[in-house]
Amino acid sequence: MARTWTTWNSALALALLLATSGALAAQAIPDKPQAAAKRVFAADFPHLVDHQWPDYEIGGFGGIERGAARRHVPLIMVHGNDVDHADWYPVRDDFKAAGWTDQELWGLAYNGAGGSNGSATMRTNPERDAEHTEVCGAAGCNAVVTSNDVNVPDLYDFVMTVRAYTGSEKFSIAAHSLGVTLGRKLLKVHPELRRDLVAFVAIAGANHGTSFCPEGSQGQLNSCDEIAAGTPWLAELNGPNGDDESYGPAQWLTVYDGTGAGDPAFEGPTYAQSPLLKGADNRQFPGTYHNDLRIDAPIVAEYRKFIEDAEMRQARDGTSAGSLSPGVLLALLLGCWASPRFRGGQPSLRRYAQDYGAACAGVRFMCTFQLPSRCFFQTLR
Repeated sequence: MARTWTTWNSALALALLLATSGALAAQAIPDKPQAAAKRVFAADFPHLVDHQWPDYEIGGFGGIERGAARRHVPLIMVHGNDVDHADWYPVRDDFKAAGWTDQELWGLAYNGAGGSNGSATMRTNPERDAEHTEVCGAAGCNAVVTSNDVNVPDLYDFVMTVRAYTGSEKFSIAAHSLGVTLGRKLLKVHPELRRDLVAFVAIAGANHGTSFCPEGSQGQLNSCDEIAAGTPWLAELNGPNGDDESYGPAQWLTVYDGTGAGDPAFEGPTYAQSPLLKGADNRQFPGTYHNDLRIDAPIVAEYRKFIEDAEMRQARDGTSAGSLSPGVLLALLLGCWASPRFRGGQPSLRRYAQDYGAACAGVRFMCTFQLPSRCFFQTLR
């Protein structure tokens, strides 16, 4: 099967990398990415400089124009090791097919142009491949191993810039592999961001170690100094008894294999449950390969719904929200529908079990028709 072939090749590549990483450790500066990643942002999105590679700009995608209308808080997608933002293109496209817009979907490249290590077995990514050929040539871009701490400043700058550009204080994160621990470290270093986090989707993250960093790998590979099982870095990230693995008001979801057989990053019983986070909605997809967990369409649909429900739950629970009668809601929606500010679009309406939600002109509404009926509103800022 293609999955078996890809799994063993990924594992072999990591083994070879670990075997030769002594030379990397001896270098004062890690290998530099071949080129800056491509900018696929809106024309007026600010240019950000990579903190580790100051002659490179941060690449990525997202945006329509500053302050453009939204129906969702911005979702920031954080890639894993050796790759870049382009790994998320199929995910971005799936969200757009479900009604999301470029103003709501964002990805960054925090380590220059990445390689093709993010290839999946269930789905191709021709847009990424074409982009890497454009940026680096026919052979594609080289894959450069990086780590968490060095990239926190890039992710922080990106989050703050997206919030300013969209006018939304609130945001969500979907992260894969190294991006999971990077996103969590951002929120550790900048705890003031936690109150504005709506949802965190953690896909195949090394929250408690990875079989890619077995015992003895510390000091051999920069990321293993952080995410090998039992490191002080992970202990500090997770907190005593795992008490800082998740926290409110955000909703937390993990997506992982769970069997120790499908994902070579968490191979065997020692690592099978490493991606789990205490207090999160932990969902296993048995036998699913590392990159398929991020990109497989049914899984994407599942975590998209989780994010959408998290947005509506904040409105229902009164987080940055208020309440109003169904009659007032109807009047507001009719006015919104006719508003020049919302010209070119229509309010969206979606059913959530016994509840109904709508979004229009930067305001999200939800009504429950279980007695007593109530409606809630939440500004998407």
